[in-house]
Amino acid sequence: MTFNTAAAHDLFNNLPASKKPRKVRLTEEQKMALGAYNECLRQEDRYFGSVFVNQAGSAAIEAKTKVAYERCKSLGMTHEHGL
Repeated sequence: MTFNTAAAHDLFNNLPASKKPRKVRLTEEQKMALGAYNECLRQEDRYFGSVFVNQAGSAAIEAKTKVAYERCKSLGMTHEHGL
């Protein structure tokens, strides 16, 4: 009989499976802010992948993304929440 190390340990964080940190739950307002931030990131990626990039457009897209990011930060969100 072999021992399954993958079942006994979280290989990414080197923690026993029983000691894995719980996933952080988001409030409704945090979910909405995170959704808006992710949408801004998608739009930014789409814009910068385009051939029609210009200075004014890139500044506007970056400003919109920054506002969404700051909104998430003001709600107390960190990398643990998906930022």
